[in-house]
Amino acid sequence: MSNLRLFILTVQAVIFHCATASAQWSPAGSLLNVPVTRNCNQTSGAAAFAKPDGLFLCPAQANLIDAQVKDASHFYVVHEYGLLAIQTTSDRLADCWAAHQLAGAPNGQHYIKQWITHWTYYGVTRPKFGTPAQRIANVRSCCACGI
Repeated sequence: MSNLRLFILTVQAVIFHCATASAQWSPAGSLLNVPVTRNCNQTSGAAAFAKPDGLFLCPAQANLIDAQVKDASHFYVVHEYGLLAIQTTSDRLADCWAAHQLAGAPNGQHYIKQWITHWTYYGVTRPKFGTPAQRIANVRSCCACGI
């Protein structure tokens, strides 16, 4: 098996770890080249964190989020890929990118709904996102999927 194929399989396995449903969004195109590292020390307490040198995942935090609301962590991972995909530091734009990506992915609306439920109960007001209600409204408007 080639190193590239092995790398792709590894990245897909990490993404699939973040949720338990049978199908979900996974990176494509240039995002397949993003190095993915499991290292909670690099995620600033989040389930995932994008940095210029790659994507860092914290399985323990993803598991905590998923224990609170099943499958909710997947949106957070897609959001971080969005920061890299559109080369932005705007979390609102990354939320919108993630919502749009998930709206067209297998079971994507499920992951959006689960994230909305998680953010409804566990979200906090932050300058980058606004209030939980504002962040949720942004995601809903971006997915245009009637959630």
